[in-house]
Amino acid sequence: MDNMYYFEVPYTCECEECGNKMSGIIKRGPLQIGSNVLTTGMQMGINSAEMRLSKRIIESNLENGTGNGFIASQYICPKCNARQSWKPVMKPKKPSHIGSYILSLIFFPLVGMGIWGICFFDAVIPFIILVTLGALVGFYLPYRSQKKHKVSEMEEYNKSYKEYEEFTEQMKNRKTHNKPEIDWNQAKHVPIE
Repeated sequence: MDNMYYFEVPYTCECEECGNKMSGIIKRGPLQIGSNVLTTGMQMGINSAEMRLSKRIIESNLENGTGNGFIASQYICPKCNARQSWKPVMKPKKPSHIGSYILSLIFFPLVGMGIWGICFFDAVIPFIILVTLGALVGFYLPYRSQKKHKVSEMEEYNKSYKEYEEFTEQMKNRKTHNKPEIDWNQAKHVPIE
């Protein structure tokens, strides 16, 4: 049975607006590690490798200011409500249905071939009809889904992109940019119960 846990490490920093001392915990996870069959030494080796990986991911995201490799308990100053520039932010991506088109255009013709193989194995005309019908259904279903959800998906994208632009504009105008000080000696794995 696999063990689920969070990688947690405490941090402290000063607010970039008011200078208030903030502290909290950075979490990465939930992560899955090993099984009960592993020896204690093997488990410790996996844990230390996972700690190094988590440290690299957190440091990289703090350096670049992008990504979603961790969650901090406090991105907003409790005193002045200013968001901190080190909060990882990902630029939103436009909604795309290409994956559903590709899967449908492969899956439904295969279903048509399966029906042909079971019912009409010797006839060519049913093969052509069923594969063509599968391709048409494979194109129509994602198209219908895309049309149905297009307005709400674009509204959601526009809203998240506007928030992203506002955040990046706020951070450009901010004079100080602090990074949290992370106490890597206190890093630990916390099991999820």
